[in-house]
Amino acid sequence: MIQTKGLHKSYGKLAVLRGVDLEVHPGEVFGFVGPNGAGKTTFLKILLGIASADTGSVTVAGIDSRLNPLKVRQQSAYAPGETSLYESQTGVEFLKFALAFHASADLNRGLELMAQFNLPPKQKVREYSHGMRRKLLLSQALACNTPVILLDEPMEGLDPEARRVTSQLLKAEAKSGTTVFYSSHDLAGVERDCDRVAFLRDGQLLECASVVEILERAGRALRLVLRTDLTADDLPDHPGFRWEGAGKHWTLHFEGRLEDALPQLSSLPLLGLRDASAGLDDVFEALYKEEASC
Repeated sequence: MIQTKGLHKSYGKLAVLRGVDLEVHPGEVFGFVGPNGAGKTTFLKILLGIASADTGSVTVAGIDSRLNPLKVRQQSAYAPGETSLYESQTGVEFLKFALAFHASADLNRGLELMAQFNLPPKQKVREYSHGMRRKLLLSQALACNTPVILLDEPMEGLDPEARRVTSQLLKAEAKSGTTVFYSSHDLAGVERDCDRVAFLRDGQLLECASVVEILERAGRALRLVLRTDLTADDLPDHPGFRWEGAGKHWTLHFEGRLEDALPQLSSLPLLGLRDASAGLDDVFEALYKEEASC
């Protein structure tokens, strides 16, 4: 649904994207992460044809973004990271304005989404908080009914309940076959919501794989508190297990799925058990720590 090959973009002597090859499939929530200045927003603008790549190809919904940017935008809903909107419009006026560009848009759904986000439709946008503006942008993007939804920092500024609602909505969109491209610094949200994730650094892809695969490679770990002191010889010996600790406190490092490891621990005098596996925050830190040390 989204495909780029050999994508390069520079502003003067500054290389922003350097040979980005990426494929995003129909019906998946795809996470796109990286530090500030990595090139994420430029990449989104190139997808939409707002900016042009220097070299390389980019297609969205089978349409060449360089040759037909208007058609790409008609097939793509977009919620930008910047929340500067038309201040004099009411919430519902902005919604109607944004949806007018898309023949497939559903105004009633947009109004339902505004209500679900507790947005006052007749209040001026200038009176909306930052989080309310984010919800308004999400409402219009989800109501466009396009095959592709492009989101730049969709969870930024949202309260926990709004994040929960947005997460459910995005997963429902993907389940219906929509492609959701999700650029964010919110790694916990990406880990929770996305099927696959790509890490961008200095305009280059460092890693692109399923979230499950990346986390499994990053390392699974359980922290155990026992009722009695045990030695390493007392602990389950299983292929892929590595134990650290002493007495009542042990950490198990293992490969594979958590549900496969748990039955091996049933004979232990457990007092407490906590999943201490690496998250995307840990993966991010490891990947970009290498950059800092170069």
